[in-house]
Amino acid sequence: MLKADEKTLSDMEVECEQKKLSFGEKQQLRTEEIEAIAQATKILQSGDVSGNAAKHLDLAQTSKRIAFSQLRGQESVEGVRGHIRDFLNAEAHRLHSNKLSLLAQQVSANPFGKVTKMIDQMITRLLNEANEDAQHEGFCDKEIGKSKVTRNKLSEDIDGLAAAVEDSKATIMMLTEEVATLTKEVADLDASVAEATKIRSEEKATNKVTVADSQAAQSAVAAATAVLKTFYEKASLATGFIQMDRPKMGSDEWDQLANPNYEGPKFDKGHKAGDQTFGKKYNGNQDSAGGVMAMLEVIASDFANVEADTKAAEASAQETYDGFMVESKKSKAVKSKKIEMDNADKAAAEVKLQEDTKDMKGTQDELIAADRYYEKLVPQCIDQGQTFEERTAARESEIASLKQALKIL
Repeated sequence: MLKADEKTLSDMEVECEQKKLSFGEKQQLRTEEIEAIAQATKILQSGDVSGNAAKHLDLAQTSKRIAFSQLRGQESVEGVRGHIRDFLNAEAHRLHSNKLSLLAQQVSANPFGKVTKMIDQMITRLLNEANEDAQHEGFCDKEIGKSKVTRNKLSEDIDGLAAAVEDSKATIMMLTEEVATLTKEVADLDASVAEATKIRSEEKATNKVTVADSQAAQSAVAAATAVLKTFYEKASLATGFIQMDRPKMGSDEWDQLANPNYEGPKFDKGHKAGDQTFGKKYNGNQDSAGGVMAMLEVIASDFANVEADTKAAEASAQETYDGFMVESKKSKAVKSKKIEMDNADKAAAEVKLQEDTKDMKGTQDELIAADRYYEKLVPQCIDQGQTFEERTAARESEIASLKQALKIL
């Protein structure tokens, strides 16, 4: 815009300088024309013309004695009239002035009084034309200058509004795409929340069953362990036979013990409370590496580990789920607020687009009207065959010639 304004200023300065020089030339020509007319008037008003005309022409009808003098006067007048006619014709030819040519013809046909009056009237008319032309030129300069400024301003306004319209369209398109993207993200977020909630519910139910099963198994293992422990405690009380005096081989006691069909004296061989049985104390498989009690301890430990791991996994999964839900809720709130703001901005951009479009159309109509007004100014201010300076110069030359004609008269 600055470059355009600088160029406009430069063009106007050159144009004004040219008009100034041209106007000076026209004014000079006008001055010369007025001087010529004044000179012609002076001539016409001199004693050679006006005095002789009054002396001889007025007495032309009074006496026959002055007929000869009248003839000589007329011959003198005709000579001056021819001189004026020739001068005006020459000036008309030099200046290409139809007005001076017409005046030269009228000089040949009219007396000097009328010629002088006609020249004065023509000078007055030319001066009036010069004044009117100057006023018209001022009007043209002013209106053409205003028209140029107005059209440039309207063109700049249209360019600015066109840029604003395109910017609003781009903003609306961008906001529309952003709202669509955010809406999809919110929908995806809702789907993820629903999916995570479903998985969490299923996982929570599974973990609950697992913990319950582990606890039940641990209780069952504990019960089995208690049963076996009680059994093995009782079993450990069973003793082998206390061998204090072993029966001798061949004795009645030996025979009784060795022979079930023994019919001799009887010895008491029944097991009594507190007596040990034959052999070592029996403890079962409870203490061996692969014993029942050891296996039960391993099983109980495994179920306890399952319960603990399941509870830890449940707590971790719940914590992760809760964190995900908080972040999802926060993200959804942010995205929803952004969608709301984008929709508001989009609505404002659409309103602005309508206003800018309306303003641009109105400005375009104003520019069309300004262009039409400029087109009307062109014929009356520019396309006149001659510039204002040329017309002024020609008119001043005509006036100068007329003044010179009067001076000759």
